[in-house]
Amino acid sequence: MSLDLPDERSLRDLAHVRERTALHGGPWRIVGTIAGALLGAVLLFAAYAKVLDPYTFAESIHAERLDFFLSAHGVAVLAIALEVGIGLLLLFGVRRTPVMLAATGLVAFLLFLATRTYVAYLRGTVDEAHTCGCFGALVERTPTEAFWQDILLLVPSLVLAWVGRPPQWTRVPWVRVTVAGVLTALALVFTGFAPSLPLDDFATRLRPGLNVSEVCAGKDDKKACVLDVIPLLAEGRHFVVIPDLKDPGFIARVPEFNAHAVAGTTPLLWMLTAEPQDKVQEFQLRRGATFPLQSAPAILLRPLYRRLPRAFLVEDGRILRTWAEIPTLAGLATPEGR
Repeated sequence: MSLDLPDERSLRDLAHVRERTALHGGPWRIVGTIAGALLGAVLLFAAYAKVLDPYTFAESIHAERLDFFLSAHGVAVLAIALEVGIGLLLLFGVRRTPVMLAATGLVAFLLFLATRTYVAYLRGTVDEAHTCGCFGALVERTPTEAFWQDILLLVPSLVLAWVGRPPQWTRVPWVRVTVAGVLTALALVFTGFAPSLPLDDFATRLRPGLNVSEVCAGKDDKKACVLDVIPLLAEGRHFVVIPDLKDPGFIARVPEFNAHAVAGTTPLLWMLTAEPQDKVQEFQLRRGATFPLQSAPAILLRPLYRRLPRAFLVEDGRILRTWAEIPTLAGLATPEGR
């Protein structure tokens, strides 16, 4: 009985298979899976902020001139789909070549945007108040912070996610792929309904329970706070409105606001707008507005709303309640106004 021994070519093939299996398994596979999950989590957090407020995200896309082949809203929906889909696949450990190539392209594009803004900041064409819209209004980042944070968060996790991937000859995890696809579709459906849902407290930096002294924007000497504009909010009961001065509904209520201000009824009424002071004076003269209307930096006000108007009730420096409209002022003087 003869024993067939493997030839030299078979031994080389076997060694090659073992080598590839070693690279795809063991500690390297764990490292790659964790790195991929981390990258997926970052992409999902970025998508979360955009899903809650897709219109503001579309505004950022238009401001960055990225709507050259689709409308700003179309680009916003496409970006949300990519971030959610790729993020979920990486979080579920699906690191096949097509997924990783898509993730690499997305990361490269995000780094391109951060680098472009950072270079513009270094050249002086944008100031430090210019913030990246990657995380919506939830996270404020200067161009310098966005550039370095994106590099440190995205690049190492992307590189390590390429390591220890499952061999291409293994079965595709269709269950995880299907779940990721279904959840992505649901996220896009939710995105369509989000603007009409009461999500302002989650999508903005203004929410009940917050101390009004914490409502700020900007860094260091360029920091702007609501208390800088209306110092009296630190004590007493106040009602603050961020209106749309062009809204016919708001204009029609000017006499009501005037009467409340003249009567001195609590809560005291304040109006804040990002319009410059000359526009504020023009509005007051044209509409006969005598209630307190003050100009505030747009960088301070824009993260506080998804759509105008936005209003909030303050008592002794703490925000008690917020509204996505201007409620009846008479009701604010009662305990129900809380």
